Amino acid sequence: MSSPDISGGVSAYLDALYERYEGFDVQQTTVSVDSEEFDSVDTRSDIAEVRVRVEGADGVLAVSGDDEWVTPGGVVEAGGSLPAAARELVERQTGVDCRIETLERVSLVCLQCDASEREVWQLSALFEASADGDAETTTPAEGAAWRQSVSESSAAF
Repeated sequence: MSSPDISGGVSAYLDALYERYEGFDVQQTTVSVDSEEFDSVDTRSDIAEVRVRVEGADGVLAVSGDDEWVTPGGVVEAGGSLPAAARELVERQTGVDCRIETLERVSLVCLQCDASEREVWQLSALFEASADGDAETTTPAEGAAWRQSVSESSAAF
């Protein structure tokens, strides 16, 4: 499947996801902002973000957020594999190994500057995974826990 007309890095990520996964939802939003706000994000190289909903025998794996429990994840360095980065982020944030099973959805955001023709794109992906290993290797580190549920608003962007 062909990607929409988006920036090179985000397009490459999306194409790789289409090659590897089937049946995931894609949502696209365009937001217009003033020059000052655009300039504050135009210099960032954060073009991809991932979240991982990890299911285990004791529920859903979560990390402590500002005010609530959220799914593990974060910003991916440019050029890496999104599923591999997702696994690494889960392990680093929770101490739990996981196996990426599916890609649930992708959100594409295009930020446009009112005063120019410039655009900045960001891709956010939500993966579904299962915990790998025995009870000892699925015991979360400090700041992480198995929860009965994680609110939907924290599971995606």
